[in-house]
Amino acid sequence: MHSKAQISAEFFIFLGLAFLIAIAFELASLDQLNEFRIQKENEAVKDLALKLQQELMTAAAVEDGYVRAFDIPDKLDSINYSLTTFNNRTITVQSKNSLYIVAIPKAFGNVTKGTNVINKTGGVIYIN
Repeated sequence: MHSKAQISAEFFIFLGLAFLIAIAFELASLDQLNEFRIQKENEAVKDLALKLQQELMTAAAVEDGYVRAFDIPDKLDSINYSLTTFNNRTITVQSKNSLYIVAIPKAFGNVTKGTNVINKTGGVIYIN
């Protein structure tokens, strides 16, 4: 027969093991949640960059006189990001954990958060 002290000690040992297992599962799930958040951020940044590229490719393909206004959100699903145009040939969308660069047809001006206007005059694409 087991004494009360031995039963109590075994109970606390098993309780401690269960607690350690619960902590291990919690740490594993937090790591997976963080990976999911980063993947979601990468997809949002890539999606915005490709949409901007498509807007400018459309402007390059159409005739003179094309004008289109479109909005770019201040945040991507609560993710802060920045937009940069380099040499009128690339657009960079960058967030804390993600960076995506796309080539664009030569366009004068910069894409900004908020309302943007693309127009094509004399074969030249102007932004804002």
